[in-house]
Amino acid sequence: MLYQFAAQAIGSLDLEQTTAADLAAQTPVERVAAAQLLMLQAIYRELRHGHDLAAAQASALAAHTEGLTEALTDHADTMDKMRSEMSGHADALDRFRRRM
Repeated sequence: MLYQFAAQAIGSLDLEQTTAADLAAQTPVERVAAAQLLMLQAIYRELRHGHDLAAAQASALAAHTEGLTEALTDHADTMDKMRSEMSGHADALDRFRRRM
């Protein structure tokens, strides 16, 4: 409700058509009130859209983490395969040395 009130007030001020002479004619209280209304609008937009940005960043981080998890799993599988092959190679060398 507060945002709607501020939006109505800002709409009635018609800030886009305001000239320097109009601003000079405003009292200091009117200028402070207009600035406060603009701040309320900025806070509202940040609260509303800030959560959207946080959700998008969390989603991107989850996708990145998933990609890293897959890469690490592939690396671990490759290392395990190499360990097995190296063990087989060591056994073959051991058998060859016994014959000599």
